[in-house]
Amino acid sequence: MYFRSKRDKWLTIILWTVVLLGVIAPLLNGQWFASLLMIIIGLFLLWFWFRTGYRIDNDKILIYYGPVKQTVKIKDIEVIFKTKFPLTSPALSFDRMQIKSGKYDIVTISPEEKESFLQQLMDINPDISIDKRLLESIERK
Repeated sequence: MYFRSKRDKWLTIILWTVVLLGVIAPLLNGQWFASLLMIIIGLFLLWFWFRTGYRIDNDKILIYYGPVKQTVKIKDIEVIFKTKFPLTSPALSFDRMQIKSGKYDIVTISPEEKESFLQQLMDINPDISIDKRLLESIERK
């Protein structure tokens, strides 16, 4: 099953404003080459916007983030916890969860349907430890 990334409104406004102004401003000044360059950069940014999501496929999570694809083996997941850590990650929202699998492998994601996502993971690997804060945030909804 495919899960879209949750998208924060403020991030939506910033991303689309940057892309649109980046293309329109050079066009208004007659700078065709700069406008073409900004269209290419804008399309690259929008690639991340439209292609950030997570697919649970058999025993793996396939994480898509623009041109990047990452795989996490569900049987290797040790713990999932709530985080708002703002560093670069395949997440378009600060309502995030971190998945720790193995000694050093941590990925941060933000599925829209957290409860369903976690339930599918637990069906495959019931030994996953889920942070109490993450469960509480789901129950409040």
